[in-house]
Formats: sequence, structure tokens, C-alpha cells
Amino acid sequence: MGGGNINNMGEAFMVIDIGSCFNYGIEKFKQNMTFYVVGFLLIVGISIGINLIAQIVSFCWGFAVGLIGAKIHLGEMAVKIIAGGGGYIIATLLGILIAPFMVGYWKGIRKEYEGGTAEVADVFSAFDITIPCLINYAVANLVIIAGVICCVIPGILLSPLMNLSIFFLAKDEIQGLNALKRSWKTLKKNPILILWTIVLGLFAALGLIVCCVGILATAPISMIASYKLFQQAIGEDNLPPVEPVIQADDDNAPLPN
Repeated sequence: MGGGNINNMGEAFMVIDIGSCFNYGIEKFKQNMTFYVVGFLLIVGISIGINLIAQIVSFCWGFAVGLIGAKIHLGEMAVKIIAGGGGYIIATLLGILIAPFMVGYWKGIRKEYEGGTAEVADVFSAFDITIPCLINYAVANLVIIAGVICCVIPGILLSPLMNLSIFFLAKDEIQGLNALKRSWKTLKKNPILILWTIVLGLFAALGLIVCCVGILATAPISMIASYKLFQQAIGEDNLPPVEPVIQADDDNAPLPN
């Protein structure tokens, strides 16, 4: 459970229970597999579609740069730099279009956390906040990319900002860059999130080992667990831990409450 404790300096900090996060993720996944699996497949499909469009546009850009470069006698190296750099920028800009769908999926996770039942249509529920989603997602990406450029390690340390930004957007932090700002403050106060984000990411990737099909379970469970993890980090996790059902050895023995 996430709860507040007081250290020797009198400052409050939050207790992170990663075990309860995993348990919660597994239980919620089993309760509503339709939303979590179909919703995840939708996001993957949309992401692939965006990527294909980005590749086509990048190819057209490179082709156009090549033609223009030949006409104005631009050097081969300059053509490669302009074509490659432009293609990367195009791919990055189009890639952020997945943001509203990711936020919609996390809105479904939030609905389930608050006692409701998420539906596949929730994946499309963030269209009314598309601009805040795009802005915060794009800036979070840029911050992480900048960190990777700075010897990789800073990028790894900043990696939780992506999911944290999506988390806060799903919780209606939609004014300006508030979602990213709260993400940064949360990460500074809870640096342990770096470790647990990496662990959850590795868990999600484990599904690829099982003929790639396993990721349909591990990735959603990882995102559900991440939601509860972030709730703990901000001190708003009021759910009791999920307890396993214990079968009594004696048929007449009472079951635990």
C-alpha cells in the first residue's frame, strides 16, 4: 500500500509496494480481459499505421530532396543529412499522434481503478484533449531523447516521465504542460520510480518471449500496475492490497474472511 511516513527530517515520503501493484495488475486484467487485450491491440494497430504513414512521408521527403539536390548541384553528403534528418523529424512528429489513444487507454484503467468498468471505446475517449496530450507527450519525448543524447544514462533516469505524463493526463491534468510538470515533481520526490518503471518495462517485454503473443497479457498488466504505482507515489492509493483466495484443506473448515 502507498502511505505516508515521516523520516528523521520531518519530511513526508510515500511507501511504494511493487508487489501490490503486480497483484492489482493481474487481478484487473483477469476481470476485464476484453478491454485490456482488445484496447492494447487497437493501440498497437494504430501505432503501426502511424509508423507506415511516417515511412511513406519520409520516403517522399528523401526523394524530393534528392531531386532538388541534383538540380541545384547540392553535395551528396548534404543531401543525405537533409533527407535523413528531415525523415527523422517527420517520423518523430507523426509518432506523437499515438498520444490521445494512449491517454484514452489509461483513462480506461483509471475508470476501473475507481470502480467502473472500462470499454474498448474508452481508447478513443481522449480526443477532446488531443492538444494537451500531443504537447505533453511530445515534450516528454524530447526531454528523454535529450537525456539519451547526453551519454544515455540521463535518458534512462528520465524514462518514467513518459508514462507519468500519460498518467496525469488521464487524471485530467490538461492545462498547458501541467501533466509534465507534475511528472517531474513526482519523479524528483520518488526516484525509486526509475527502478520500478524499468522492472515493469522488462516484465512487459517478457511477453515477447512467448511467440510474441504473451505481450498481450504482460504489457496491459504492466500498465495497470504502473497506474497503481503512480497512485502510490502521489499518495492517492486508497485501495486495499489484493489478497489471494486461500482454499481450506478441510471441506468443513471455515474460509478466511
